[in-house]
Amino acid sequence: MATINGVDFDNVLDNAIEAAKAIVSENWEEVKEIVENLGKGIENDVSFLAKKKLSGEFNEDDARVFMDDQKMLARIRLRSVAIMTLQLSERIWNAIADVFRGAINTALGWDIL
Repeated sequence: MATINGVDFDNVLDNAIEAAKAIVSENWEEVKEIVENLGKGIENDVSFLAKKKLSGEFNEDDARVFMDDQKMLARIRLRSVAIMTLQLSERIWNAIADVFRGAINTALGWDIL
């Protein structure tokens, strides 16, 4: 993915995957693919939001609502993994979100995650 406002989202994705891996002590291979897909989805969402911001179609509130919906979907996808408890899926999501939060805020200039 491209760099947005100086933020290299490929690097952010790598860091988010490592953060999630640190949470999952067992069965990482069963969780890895969904974590990678979630991270790539967030990257795509940021690119989409950057375009909508530039065109004036979205303001910060619109972007926040969009990201709130994406967070809900991410949690559902994490919980769909048979080995994952609700607590573990929340810990994984929080680890991913913590890494992406600052990057998204820097790239877009909005506090939306």
